[in-house]
Formats: sequence, structure tokens, C-alpha cells
Amino acid sequence: MRSFYILLIFLAIISQKVNSQVHTSYLWHLEQPIYWPEVSLWNPYEYQKAWESQYLKWNNGNWYSDGLQHPLNNIQEIFSNEDRKAVYQYRAKDAVQSLLGLPEAGAQVNYSGCLIENVNSLAAANQWGYNNGWQNNFITARGWNTSSGKPRMDITAFTMNHALSPLISDKMLRRQIQAHRYVYALNFGSNPVYSKGYWPAECSFSVRNIKALVEEGIEWSVIANSHLARTLSDYPLQFGTSGCNIDPPNRADVVDTQGYNWWNGQIDGRGGTFAAPYCYQLHKARYIDPETGTEYKITVVPMDDLLSYMNGYSTMGTGEIDNHIAPHNDPQRPSMVLLAHDGDNAWGGGYDYYTNSVPGFAYAAAAKGYVPTTIQQFINDHPVPENAVVHVEDGSWVNAANDWGHPQFINWLWPLYNNSTYRFNPEGWTEDARNWAVLLAAENRVQMAEDLTGTPAIARIVQPNASSTLSERAWHHLLPAYNSGYMYYGSSIDMEVKQSLACNIACSFADQVINANAGTDNTPPSVFIPQRFPYNPGGTGFGPIYGYQQHQNTSDFHVWTFAYDVSGIQSAILKYRIDNDGVNPVSSSNNETYAGGPEVQAWQNITMTYRNFPTGNVTNNPEISFFILPDYIAGLYYSEITGISETLLDYYVEMTDMSGNLTKTPIQHVYVGESNTGGGGGGGGQNGVTWTPEYPTRNDVINITQSNTTEGGKLHWGVNLNGSLWQTPDQAYWPAGSYLFNGSGPAIESPMNGPSGGNLTISLGPFNNPDQQVNGVDFVIHFNNNTWNNNNGADFHIPINNSPTSVDNNLRAKMSLWPVPAKDFVNVGISQEFLNEHTLRLVSAQGELCRIATPDRENFRLDLDGLVPGVYTLMILDKHKQIKASSKLVKI
Repeated sequence: MRSFYILLIFLAIISQKVNSQVHTSYLWHLEQPIYWPEVSLWNPYEYQKAWESQYLKWNNGNWYSDGLQHPLNNIQEIFSNEDRKAVYQYRAKDAVQSLLGLPEAGAQVNYSGCLIENVNSLAAANQWGYNNGWQNNFITARGWNTSSGKPRMDITAFTMNHALSPLISDKMLRRQIQAHRYVYALNFGSNPVYSKGYWPAECSFSVRNIKALVEEGIEWSVIANSHLARTLSDYPLQFGTSGCNIDPPNRADVVDTQGYNWWNGQIDGRGGTFAAPYCYQLHKARYIDPETGTEYKITVVPMDDLLSYMNGYSTMGTGEIDNHIAPHNDPQRPSMVLLAHDGDNAWGGGYDYYTNSVPGFAYAAAAKGYVPTTIQQFINDHPVPENAVVHVEDGSWVNAANDWGHPQFINWLWPLYNNSTYRFNPEGWTEDARNWAVLLAAENRVQMAEDLTGTPAIARIVQPNASSTLSERAWHHLLPAYNSGYMYYGSSIDMEVKQSLACNIACSFADQVINANAGTDNTPPSVFIPQRFPYNPGGTGFGPIYGYQQHQNTSDFHVWTFAYDVSGIQSAILKYRIDNDGVNPVSSSNNETYAGGPEVQAWQNITMTYRNFPTGNVTNNPEISFFILPDYIAGLYYSEITGISETLLDYYVEMTDMSGNLTKTPIQHVYVGESNTGGGGGGGGQNGVTWTPEYPTRNDVINITQSNTTEGGKLHWGVNLNGSLWQTPDQAYWPAGSYLFNGSGPAIESPMNGPSGGNLTISLGPFNNPDQQVNGVDFVIHFNNNTWNNNNGADFHIPINNSPTSVDNNLRAKMSLWPVPAKDFVNVGISQEFLNEHTLRLVSAQGELCRIATPDRENFRLDLDGLVPGVYTLMILDKHKQIKASSKLVKI
């Protein structure tokens, strides 16, 4: 075997001149989260690590109100996997050792801080094959140097808890890196020093992250090369797994540069289209601080989206490099094929991969004249010119199913939209969005505790003890809540409560500081990076959101975000401005600063609408069990930008709290396509049913639509739900052609118009006839083929506002109720501003006061036991008896 490798190296020296020295390298990502971020019983200053959580479950511990022991993850199965035991302790070192015959060869290893903590907990207990001293294998491998003195194993910088960089604040990103650096030094020492390179979790990157990375001493970051490809002006848009399987690029991200030499492919639905050499060269990317105009630069290292996935799932040769990359290599700026993937999952985490595939591919590449190397060695030999600045589109690698590298990270933040109209739905709710709102509220409270007590020490955050401040203990428990794996797996097992558990504990420490400093608030609001829907206004939508069908989006679009402040939000403003020439060149900063310049117009302001975002399972998803509810949650804010077409816009959000503290979000850009105001909002949205107006009064005509059908049908309906029975509507309300169902009612059936364009429609109301007061319309769809759409057994319910002058949509938006309809109780969510000198009143349709309470929490449960079924109004009144929030409630 040794003589064979010597022969390959000899052949490599001969052939290097032919193949212009394409370089190759590896990156192996290793991660396991804190599976149950509960307070440790063994060390009450810390959270539980893997071994303690499993031990407690085996010894009748970790019981919760749902009657189960948590976490529900099978920790023993996860960590006792033979391949994981090997790579977490020694196999990565063995793989690098197999490359020592190549002068520059090595690999990058990304080892998360939470995984280090978990492995240490198992090694200290000598459990499942883990042993103390496992770190020595990594220390040894780091001590092996390339011919130029660079470590052959570079343990890259990372977030402590696998946080998704583009969706978190700069403060959180820096704190996560600081914690990881501290854990790194404890386990692997400081010689060589902490890596200059950064691996973003899920390879999720945004240029917004550059400032925080530079401030933490990071010089280069890996990115997915699909987000270089999609910025090129000649990107060959072809929908499907071998091309674009998500929304096409927005023109705001497209530059003048062309790629020319394109190739494409896919494996297991993961694929794309790439240009050589552009998508394989290292570049510079920049971020301009919008307030100061200061420029921050970083080197971006593209990983090969397609070949990385191939490398992690099967043996591979150099054929794709030979055919698609090497022929276009630029010797002045050589290409690098970086194979980056999970190093502890699937075939790419196994014995055959590390023992045979890693050296096999590296030596085969060397035999072709390619140069196996490390990233730091490559940068040392081929520094990136300072003027080689490119634009990088937001997004992750293509690995995540039903995300496929979407620029809005939809696998970790499914958008709030109506799946019939493909418009933003202000009443929408997803568990991922809800959990981001929980994280944001907790971060604001923890940050306020820090601002009140001084900068915490990272050592006492990572390893808190009796001398740790309350702020440091709060940060300790908050950091693991940001693990993106909790959201990646969504509603499976108990993933959906881990954030709330960690955030509640963190806030319990932060609140002690806040309460001790009542009346002092120097902390600005925490604001989630604003989202927009649709992603391509006036352009084409495609991908999982649209059922993998092309859809022409409306040119009107919404910008939405979450915001939270301990003292409350005083004002929320969406700001946007029009670009004069439709271009945002990397050579200019006019679009990147709040001050702007001659290339952009003045800012325009839109006041954002507030909605109290529910903490509960409002969709009644049977897979979700919120047996732990968060103590705090951020509010939803949204605005619509209308009447714009074929224009480049800049936009950001300004939030001011009750103490005058101001937060401005980063500036974002969107190109709005051709004018198209089709689609529409409205209530409902369940099973293709919508109605407008969303919150009708007694004086409104209600337009009901059943979409996506080719079958005719009738509206089967009644009014004034009483228990499980409907009342028959007065004949004055019957549309033409209506009749009593089965001749006796109480429901009536009214013929719907259509289907036309896949829609059935009907109009009802107004319901203002003095002979019958209508408090609610209740209905299902009865199709002509005798099938029904009954909203999965819940029916459809439209509350009617019979006091339109006293209750409006703005009042309703400040309160959230779930479940709706309610039976024995209803969960109530209200804004922070209603916690002092306000009362809650529940009033029946007949004006009877049924409940009165003084709210002392943002989220609480209201008992409905003993109330007759019907429609009620829930109101919040201030000390002057003025209605400040109101919502209709249907009790069944």
C-alpha cells in the first residue's frame, strides 16, 4: 500500500502542470445538542448534560406534568452508536493521519461546544464506551503540520450550541462563539490558537453576520456555493431538483457578473446549478454598518453543495472535478473543492468513510494533479485579493429537506401565509415562528439583566458556580435554547418545548435583577430580523411553500417581525425607500446605510400592526404537546408595502420602547417585480376555505371562498352556535335558492357559485335585520358528490361584531385566544402594557358580565366551566374603563 501511495504522489507531480492545481479539502461537522436543558440535580448551577438526563430517567426522575419522563430522545441509542463513539473520540484523528503522506493535506473538524459537554459527561462516568482523555487524539492531530506549518486538523470556530447565525442577534452570535472558544481552550488547549475559520451551523450564512464574526477575530467563513451561483446574472433558471427547487433568486441579490461555465446535478433531491471557477474560488464579502458606514470584510470559502452530499453518502472519484471544474480553473486564483458534511451521520460518519474513502479520494485527487490541502494552508498560499468582493445570497446548504437552501431558512422558520392565496396571514401560526418569539423575549430580559449588572465573565457563563452573578446564570441557561436542531425536527417528540424550558429558567434569574431595579430600563427592544412574504413580490414563487408549482406572486408584500421589550413597545415603524436605478452595486454603500446617498430616495414610514402572538398550540396539532408554556413571548408586528412595481427597495424596522430606547434592524433589499395585486387575505385558510372581511361586523357582506376544487357545492350553514346545535338563520338572510337541509333544518343549504378557476364562492349578509341578532355564522362545505369539508370536524366559525363602534381589529390584535372554539377553558395572551391597572371582562352576547379578573401575566388560562355555549366578548379595560383590547370567543 505504501508503494502504491508513493506512485500516486509521483504521478501527481507529473500531472500538476496539466490540471492547474485544483485544491481539495474536507470539513466534518460533529454535533449533539443539550437534550434536556433543565436545571441539573447534580450541580444546581448548571443545566443537565447527556449522562445526567439519562441517569435520572433510569432512576425515576425527570417526570413532568404530561405524565412522561423527559427528554423523550433515546440518549443511549444516540451516543452508544459505534461510529459516533469512534469519531467523537479518535476516528477523525485516524483519518487525518492517513493523509500525512501528502504535504498539504488535512481536514477541518467542527466540534460543537454542547457535544463536548455531553461527551465529557459520559467520559467522566465511563459510560457507553467514552473515556477520559479522549481530547488527546484531537490535540495530537492538531499538532501535525502541513509543509508550511499549518495544522493538519483545524478545529474550526463555531457557536456553542449550533445556533443558526443569520436568525440571531449579533450579541447572541458573539456570545455563542465566545462560549465555544472557552470550551475549546479547556479541552484542546490554546496552542495552536483558536481557529481563524468559522463553520456556520447548517452552513447558514448572511453577510449580516460579518461584523460580529470580524469582531470575534474570525477571518474566514464557509458558505454554500449555491448562494454564489444564484447571484450570477446568467444563472440558468430551471426548476427542479437539479436546478432551482425553491424560490428563484430575487433580483436584489443578482450582480452583473456572469458564470459562463455551468453544470448541474442532484442526489436524493439535493442538487443545483453551479458555475466554474466562480463557485469554487475564495472571495471577499463585506458588510457595511448602516449607522456608521464602517466596512467589515471576511474571506468566504465555498463548500461544494452537490459533491459534499455525494461524499457523505457514497464513495466518489474525481470525475465531476475532471469534467466540470478543473477545465475552467484559474491558476492565478485556483479553485477549491471543499467537501463539507456531517461527520457523525449516515455513511459519511462511518468506518468505511473515514478509513477508506477519505484517503482514497485524497490520493486519487493527488494522482490527477489536484492538491489535497487545508483551508488555512490554501489561504496562506493563495491569499484572496482585497478587491475580489462579491455578494453572497442568504441561505444554508441544500441538505435540509424542504428547505433546500432557501434564502429565508424556511426549514427553521416556516412562514406565516395563507396556503390558498399565498399571501401573508397575520393570523398565521407555526411552532417554529412561535419558538423564535419565545427566544427573543427571553433574550431581551437576559440582556436587560446584563445591562443592569455589568458585562458577565464567559468562564462563569459556561461553568457557573456560587460566585456567578444572576446575569451569568441567566446566560448559561439561555444559550442552549438556541440550538437549531430543536426547530429542525419541529413537532417531533418533545423538541417543541425545549426552548421554553431553557428560556423560563434563564428568565427566572434575569427577573430577579429586573425586579430589583424597577423603573430602570436602558435596554433597547429585541427585534427579530424582519421577514417578508412573498419572498419574490411581483415575481415567481416555487418550492415547498407552493407545492413545487410555479406561482405568480402579488407585487404587494408584507414585512413582519417579532419584537419584545421589558417595558413595552412604544412605536413600531417599517421604513422603506426606493432605489433610483434598480441596482445595488458592491462598489457603493448608498443602499447599505441609513443615511443613504444620491442613488436612493428618502425613507417612507409605515406604522406596523401589532398582534399578541399565541404561546399555545392554536392549530391543535396532535403531534405538539406544550406541557411547558413560556413565561414570556414576543409580539408579532407587520405592515404591507403596496403599489410598488419593477423597483428595488431598501427596508428596515425601527422599534422604540416605553423608555425611549431605540432599535434599528439591518437594512435589507428586495426587488419588486411586475405589478400584480392578485390573491388576497381574509380569515380562515383551513382546508382551502377563506372569507373576507376577516372580522366582519353586523353591517358587512361576507364573501366565502372554497379554493382548489373542481366540484360544485352548497354552503351548509347556520347561526348562533348553541352547544353543538346551530340556529336556523332568519329567511331575510337566505341567499337565492336556499332551503332547509333535509326539509327540517336547523341548517340551511345555499348554492355556491362555480367552480370557476378552482373556486366556489358565496356572499352572506349583512346580518343587521332586527328580527334576528346574529352573533356568529357557522358552516361547512357540502360538495355535490356528497363529500364534505368540515374543517376536520371543527366546522368553520365566523364571529359577528354587533358593536362595531366599540370593538375593532386593532383591539383584537392585542389579544390572542386559543383554542378557538373553546370548551372548558381558553388560553389568553395579552400585551405587557395590560399588566398594570387593567381588568379583564368576559361578556355574553346578551351583555351579561360572566367573568372579571386582573391579569398579572402575559399568558394565562381563563376557566369557562359553567358557561353556556355561545359567542362571548373578552375585553381588557384600563382604569378609566376604556376598552384597550377585545376579541370574540366562541364557546362550544
